[in-house]
Amino acid sequence: MHRQERLRFARELYAVHSQIFSGVSFERFVSHVLEPTAECTKIQVYRDFAGKLVGYCAFHRFAREFDGRRTIVLRAEAGLLPKYRGKAIAHWFGMLGALKEKLRHPFLHVIYFGTLVHPSSYRFFCKYFPDVFPRHGAEALPTTFRTAIELAESFGDPTVDPRDPLIREVGWITKNTLEHPALISDDALYDIHYFETRNPGYSKGHGLVVMVPVTFSNVGQAIITRVTEAILGWIRRRPARL
Repeated sequence: MHRQERLRFARELYAVHSQIFSGVSFERFVSHVLEPTAECTKIQVYRDFAGKLVGYCAFHRFAREFDGRRTIVLRAEAGLLPKYRGKAIAHWFGMLGALKEKLRHPFLHVIYFGTLVHPSSYRFFCKYFPDVFPRHGAEALPTTFRTAIELAESFGDPTVDPRDPLIREVGWITKNTLEHPALISDDALYDIHYFETRNPGYSKGHGLVVMVPVTFSNVGQAIITRVTEAILGWIRRRPARL
């Protein structure tokens, strides 16, 4: 894209983003989503049948080094208008993108790093990935905690309270939307409660630092769980369609 095309595209994305989130200027949105200091950025957009943009998912790859070990760090931002949620469209883009990175670099340390600003995002990771940090009832190695803090510092989001360095000032505030059934199911309550207790200021734009190891077993289990869920959902809907 030349400059004017990129600007039009950025404004189109930001118009949808502003219906989902507040607290982020156009300039900051562009620097995070379209023009981060990443080795690679891919953006998938979602449109309705009339061609109107209804959502996006940006996927980034960064290079870092920890204890002399080269590490690939994956990050993402996503937004989808409420009417079009529930089909895991952006989730598939992210999961398959992570798997592709691991396949390209099977012997490197690959992790997803996020500062999550809503319980639904945290619930997604806990639901599909067996290995997530931090997690209710799961002890983490000191090296894992140290890596999380180093990553958070490298991306520049300041701490909210020095007593808990995993809570960061992100500024992205999710606007009120109807709760998805997945957030009010019995098996989601522990994850939602943990997130809201650990990060009570998420409605003010505070984010919880989360790391997910991108290993073949972790991502593979996530894909298997999601495929199984989709098949069972199709089976349950089939009698109604018939």
